[in-house]
Amino acid sequence: MKVLKIIGLTLLGIVAIALLAAAFMRKEYLIEREITINKPKQEVFNYIKMIKNQDNFSKWNKADPAMKKEFSGTDGTVGFIYKWDGNDEVGTGEQEITKISDGER
Repeated sequence: MKVLKIIGLTLLGIVAIALLAAAFMRKEYLIEREITINKPKQEVFNYIKMIKNQDNFSKWNKADPAMKKEFSGTDGTVGFIYKWDGNDEVGTGEQEITKISDGER
């Protein structure tokens, strides 16, 4: 019986330490990734501002290639709207270009 009591108290102590540590840990995390693109800045900007080009690198497009897409306006200009309706993983949403600062981030 004494051995079971020691094992129980040890497990309780481990759980208490884990909960105490979790209480003092940060609740927010920041993950940053960086990639170097060996192209002129203007060429990259002109490619990225075209929302339809996102299909070439979007993980959501790969998650649901059959998702329904709707475009209105001229791609790469203020007012262009991209709407999608996909599976449960992708969901439904809308993206609109509201401002373009040429050559800037």
